[in-house]
Amino acid sequence: MFGKMQSGLTRLYAWNRGGVTDTGEYSASGISRTVYWFHDESKRMGDYSPFGTLLLNEQAKEDFSEDVVDYVFLHEVGHDQMGFIGRTLFWAFYPTFGLLLLAGIIALPQTLVAAFQFAPSTVMVPAYLVVGIGITVAAMLPFAAVCWIDEALAELFAISKIGRSQYRSVFDEVKEESDAGLLRKIRLRIQYPPESLILWIARKRGIGGQ
Repeated sequence: MFGKMQSGLTRLYAWNRGGVTDTGEYSASGISRTVYWFHDESKRMGDYSPFGTLLLNEQAKEDFSEDVVDYVFLHEVGHDQMGFIGRTLFWAFYPTFGLLLLAGIIALPQTLVAAFQFAPSTVMVPAYLVVGIGITVAAMLPFAAVCWIDEALAELFAISKIGRSQYRSVFDEVKEESDAGLLRKIRLRIQYPPESLILWIARKRGIGGQ
C-alpha cells in the first residue's frame, strides 16, 4: 500500500518535469535503487523527491557519459544520508527559507527606492542602499545554508563511492557540456557548494582516496 502511494506521489511530483516515462532498477558502485525516469530538455539531471524516491533525466544519458550518470545516481542516493529526521527538517526549512528569499528578491526594488526616499542626505544614500541590499542577502543565507548542507552530504557520499579523481573528471565533463545562462549559474551557486569546498572537505575527512 505504502509503495503504491509513494509511486503515485512521485509521478505527481514529476509532472512539471514532463512526467515519468519509465521506471527500473539502476545500479552503480554496488548500490541498486528503483529510478523514476523523466525526459525533458532542462539541465536538471536528477532529483531526490520528498517521498524518498529517485528521479533521473533520460536526457543525461544522451548528453553525458555513463560515469556522469552514475555520479548523478549516487548523488541522489546520497541525500538519504540525512536520515528521516534530517529529511523532515530539510523539507520544513527549505520552502520556508525559499519563500523568505523570494520575498526579499521581490521586495528589493521597493527597498532600494525607499533607501533613496528616506535617506536624510545624499551622503547617506550609499549606506541606506547597502542596508537594503543587505536585507536581501540576509534572506539568502539561511536558504543557502540548508541547501549547502544537504548537497554537501550527497556529494561526499558520491565521492566515497567513485573517488575524488573520478569526481574531478565527471565535473570537468559536465562543465564542458554546460551552457547555463547567468540566472541559472547564480541559482546553482546559491543552492550548491563549490566543487573546491567539497573536495577540501573530502580530503580533510579522508573520503575518496586521491
